[in-house]
Amino acid sequence: MENQTTTEKEQTWDALTIKGTCERLEKSYFRLTSAPDPATVRPQPVLEKSLARLKSAAKGESYHYLTDQLKALRQDCTVQRLRNAFTAEVYEHHARVALQNDDLGEFNQCQTVLKTLYGEGVEGEEMEFLAYRVLYSAVTGVTGSNINTVLATACAMRSHPAIAHALAVRSALKEDNAVDWFRLRVAAKKFGLGKELMDVRTEEVRFKHVTMMATVCKPTVPVTHLAHVLGFSGDRAEEEMDAKASGCGALGGERDGEETAADEEAACVTWLEEHGAVVVDVAGAKHVDSKESLPKLFVPEDKNAVAHGDQTLDYADFLASVGTFTG
Repeated sequence: MENQTTTEKEQTWDALTIKGTCERLEKSYFRLTSAPDPATVRPQPVLEKSLARLKSAAKGESYHYLTDQLKALRQDCTVQRLRNAFTAEVYEHHARVALQNDDLGEFNQCQTVLKTLYGEGVEGEEMEFLAYRVLYSAVTGVTGSNINTVLATACAMRSHPAIAHALAVRSALKEDNAVDWFRLRVAAKKFGLGKELMDVRTEEVRFKHVTMMATVCKPTVPVTHLAHVLGFSGDRAEEEMDAKASGCGALGGERDGEETAADEEAACVTWLEEHGAVVVDVAGAKHVDSKESLPKLFVPEDKNAVAHGDQTLDYADFLASVGTFTG
């Protein structure tokens, strides 16, 4: 094999059809450096059971474990040339798990393969992921002919609520419209995991708006205004909805409007001070001192950022040789 030309290698791989015989539901991902052994590859019926197990176990497992298992699922689909609705389901699920864990690299790999599958007529949640592609292009600033094609497709589909929402988010970000951004952020809950993608830029949107307000509003800016505009009321509402959905009593049950407003203001003050703003009392109310704050405002390092390790399924040589999609 080492002395074969590239063409000879391609002919060898093209003649190879792998049919897995492995019955294990749990299997770690590993890099392929040669033709896979069918005894280590799981056929689709086993893969379906494995995916169902991962979906039911998701809340009790670490992201590292889930993504390792899902990469192995993707690899088994790829080496058997499975390009069907189940394959789309695998990539859709992994994409959602990646979004929930702030792993844009893994998400982008999944959405790239899904775009290919949908283009081949494979059934799946195409509108959901078209909306995600619009949001992803907006929050990452990706440009080029591929994105132009995505946007053209999205504009043609804008009657779909998720697509209309994603396009509105893109416009709000482009126009630095914090009011629309946070209104759309609250609405994103209706459209899958759009909020997770929006939050890639939420910190920036908040910071820009505070800087702008401190520049144009002198001598102070009311914190009550900032808490409302910058989405802290939306964050509180989301926490309460999540607590009710999970049966959690950690938020102390029902809260009156005055108490909720105080919580929102306190959360906003904490955020402002973490970003260098000088918060003062004016007639018993919290305000940002514009003059004192402007030279001190900064974006702190994200302490919650997590390195997810490898962001590629590193068997490109094998994939190139069999002429299938990457994943």
